[in-house]
Amino acid sequence: MTDRHAIIGDVHGCIEELEELCEFLLEDAPDTRLVLTGDLLTKGPAPGAVARYLEALRADGVSVASVCGNHDLRLFAALLRVEAGFPMARLPRAERDAIQRLEVDGDVDAALSLLGETVDRVSCSIGQATVVHAGVRPELGLTGTSRHDLIHLKSADGEPHWWERYDGRDGLLVVGHKPMRDPVYVHRDARPTAINVDTGCVTGGRLTAYLLEADRFVAVESRQSGRLGRVKGVLEQTPLALAS
Repeated sequence: MTDRHAIIGDVHGCIEELEELCEFLLEDAPDTRLVLTGDLLTKGPAPGAVARYLEALRADGVSVASVCGNHDLRLFAALLRVEAGFPMARLPRAERDAIQRLEVDGDVDAALSLLGETVDRVSCSIGQATVVHAGVRPELGLTGTSRHDLIHLKSADGEPHWWERYDGRDGLLVVGHKPMRDPVYVHRDARPTAINVDTGCVTGGRLTAYLLEADRFVAVESRQSGRLGRVKGVLEQTPLALAS
């Protein structure tokens, strides 16, 4: 059994892309452990199908874990509120749309089960690497950054991203949350220190995975935003490399 981890960026309910990427990863190495950066269900076309697919992978013996994203927190809270009688019409649009899709497909319980586990996992350690959804405050490091910031942190317009100022004190940090055209790969002294694998699948970009031990990226093209004619197939993804 080989030790291989694939860290997958924000899925946002994009089931076709997730299935295509995972099929490639698991066909190539069936014992690959999948770690997702969160924001699993909201915004995209098939939240219930994503929940069921991840459940099915686990039933087949695949190791699957996701850290908590800000949209996971919001959707889980909204689902609990609706169960308690809160009017659906008063929910924010993203959560309302996701719950309506879940109800139509009969997948509310599957979503609750997945999110109930996910919201309790803020970070996932893989050797010297750590996966969180959003990032850290560079001056505080991983242990000093609040739970809220690990899930929600995003630089204001005009300010540098956290990964540009992170000195690598906590090893390699891998995140999603901030959609970029290409994955971000920050290195210091010839070793990676920060990686962002959110490449905006739900808005027409790509769904990207970082293969930790191989130190490379693979991706599939999005089928969202009217780009349904895109050719299927897994491609090598070239990151935006930054020296810190």
